[in-house]
Amino acid sequence: MLAKEKIVFYPKSIDKDCFAGRALSYDECGYQKEVLKKALNEANEDGKIVLIVYGAEWCIWCHVFKDHIKGNYGKFSYKLEGQQGYDLDEKPSAAEIELAHELNAFVSKNFIIANIEAQHSFDGYDVLFETGGAKHIKDSIPFIYTVDENGIFLHDMPSTHELNALEKKRNGDDWYRGYNRDVLLQELKKLLN
Repeated sequence: MLAKEKIVFYPKSIDKDCFAGRALSYDECGYQKEVLKKALNEANEDGKIVLIVYGAEWCIWCHVFKDHIKGNYGKFSYKLEGQQGYDLDEKPSAAEIELAHELNAFVSKNFIIANIEAQHSFDGYDVLFETGGAKHIKDSIPFIYTVDENGIFLHDMPSTHELNALEKKRNGDDWYRGYNRDVLLQELKKLLN
């Protein structure tokens, strides 16, 4: 089994007093321009590309994306905005576990992740506008896109609404929602061109 590769996420830390500590991935109280600036600095130093995940704490797909690129599989537990919890049980095959590792290694090698908060932050929309992402945002979040070394829009990834094959799901009492890792990996590879 392959070891998980460390992915760099910005913000690296979130003030525990921000919205009573409910923020886990998106700094709802901080400045998003600073998040992007720090991500760009590290990406430029390391020869990587900034992958912006424009989203929010309440967005389960934002957290599912984060877990998938981290190489996680199997059981997922999400606390949205620090309150309501969701448990998703994937039941992965051996091939899906191998894809989880491959996805994680690819993202770690090529991207620095900037989680830009879309709802409560002072300047989340400003980042979307100034990078050129506002011209391309679709119908939902997470809106996932890359920027060049100066922070200007390069490419975006389709949402699960646009590309049905991107979503993997089971319905009924045994419901599950996740990304099809093979399709996700192919879409992320397109962002490098």
